[in-house]
Amino acid sequence: MDEGDRFRRVELPSGLTVIGEHVDSVRSLSIGVWVKVGARHEATPESGMSHFLEHMVFKGTHTRDAYELALSLESVGGHLDAFTGREVTCFDARALDEHLNLAVEVLADLVLNPKLDPDDVEKEKKVILDEIHTYEDTPDERIHDLFADVVWSGHPLGNRILGTRESVQAFTREDVARYHARRYCASNLLVAIAGRFDWERFVGEVSSRFGDAPPGVPPESKSVQPNGRDVVHHVKDLAQQYLCIGGRGLPSQHPDRHALIVLSTLLGGGMSSRLFQRVREQEGLAYSVYTYADFYRDAGIICAGMNVQPQHGRRVVALTLEEFERVIRQGVPENELRSVKAQLKGNLLLGLESTSNRMNRIARNQLYEGRFVSVDELVRRVDLVRSEDVQRVALELISRDRISLVALGPSAGSEFETGDLMLGTAA
Repeated sequence: MDEGDRFRRVELPSGLTVIGEHVDSVRSLSIGVWVKVGARHEATPESGMSHFLEHMVFKGTHTRDAYELALSLESVGGHLDAFTGREVTCFDARALDEHLNLAVEVLADLVLNPKLDPDDVEKEKKVILDEIHTYEDTPDERIHDLFADVVWSGHPLGNRILGTRESVQAFTREDVARYHARRYCASNLLVAIAGRFDWERFVGEVSSRFGDAPPGVPPESKSVQPNGRDVVHHVKDLAQQYLCIGGRGLPSQHPDRHALIVLSTLLGGGMSSRLFQRVREQEGLAYSVYTYADFYRDAGIICAGMNVQPQHGRRVVALTLEEFERVIRQGVPENELRSVKAQLKGNLLLGLESTSNRMNRIARNQLYEGRFVSVDELVRRVDLVRSEDVQRVALELISRDRISLVALGPSAGSEFETGDLMLGTAA
């Protein structure tokens, strides 16, 4: 069966979208209910509400308590999970194909029918506050929020997914219920499935179980404005310095996004990457060295991160800037470009062995491209990236006048400052 023939899509009269990818070779299925709301859609008093509501639905519905929810799929070998992002919230279930109806029914109960008991709201506030404290005490996670503060410069994309202590403490049962009623509406929902299933049966079950989803309108997203360069050092008594160097990336639909993915992989996508080899293997200055590129509807972010001993911080920043400059000035040799492309394509194809990965992939395709994107098309997009494309994207995004540096940890004599972005010389 052709890959496109395995994909199906329908929009129900309520506005809810249903998509699926059939995989004959498995006995399992993964279903995700995607809500088009996340941290960027929250007003300041609502900061953390999307994540808080994600937690609250697991505390019980009008038909199941928390234990019964956990038992519902675990008792047949399946499981439930959820996550909150900056633009979406997802509730997902994995089960054997014979339990399709059960999985859909439980997900619908979770998403549409949470009890939101006032006592549970107060208990969960304590849990989330503890989670915030734990997060703030985990520097290799906190550094990325501090970096986002600089990159997004007050834009809602920089909102904390967990919220703040002040916002969470102020939540009431009525606040949570209003947010649920406003955001969890049919036009804001996408239901995706991947694995072994009968399409007509699945659509029928979704239509039945989600038929009571209220109508509504998608949340508005504030447009993103360009930001300037900045250097911020958050001094804290830690054993290491945690560094992020980078800035604004590209939106999910930008024609150069695959060139940026190649650039990120080239610089820090594994042990063979340039930064890993230079900073860790050749210089021995850091254990953790990596890069990432995140893509949102109308914006993106590119970051190189590393954890270093304080006395090595400025040297590592200089080496990182030199590697940025080397791509900008010299591009990428063809043999290295082929290797990076092969790495990306291999990762993509290996991921297809998981129905969860397939479900996530088709859902994000639908959310950000409005259509199914075949693996063959993705491979072609990667193959079309040229050295000059990577070089151009590097010039536009990681030139020294475009990037920011954020540090968390001891100062090692003096804090980082703007002049540190001029360290090093091009290799």
